Amino acid sequence: MEIVIIAAKSENNVIGRDGGLPWHMPADLDFFNRQIDGCYLLSGRKSYETAQGRTLFKGKAFIVVTRRKDYTLPEGKVGHSLKEGIAIAKRDGAKRLCILGGGEIYRQAMPMADEMIITEIHTKIEDGDVFFPEINLRDWKVYKKESHKKDAANPYDYSFVFYTRQQ
Repeated sequence: MEIVIIAAKSENNVIGRDGGLPWHMPADLDFFNRQIDGCYLLSGRKSYETAQGRTLFKGKAFIVVTRRKDYTLPEGKVGHSLKEGIAIAKRDGAKRLCILGGGEIYRQAMPMADEMIITEIHTKIEDGDVFFPEINLRDWKVYKKESHKKDAANPYDYSFVFYTRQQ
């Protein structure tokens, strides 16, 4: 099973603010939705419980990771650690597991991931409260990068960056 981290981050690694994204970038949302198409999804509880998270998971196979032992979902599955979540996806026959955050889940998943697909938002967010871990380029290699300029709908320049684990 391929494990893929998918995230959008600012230049200073901010991925969240006040339970949501600190930007509105329709191009990134479209890209993100294309990348997760056909994936088995995994996220932390806080990411899942956002308005965007609940919408995103509708009709898809997914796992929410939480330490809360009594946590239940109307659909989807619950794991109580990242390793348990990955094991559930494997048992379910997932071919591609997409890790969707948040910050702590990304940090734990980084050593296990085969690939990362990162939207780099070319700005610094000064009031963020959730961060993506530093990407160590000794462990990761960029194999594709698509750069885009801001436009009427997308207020920042941005790049879609594809990483693979260094062998």
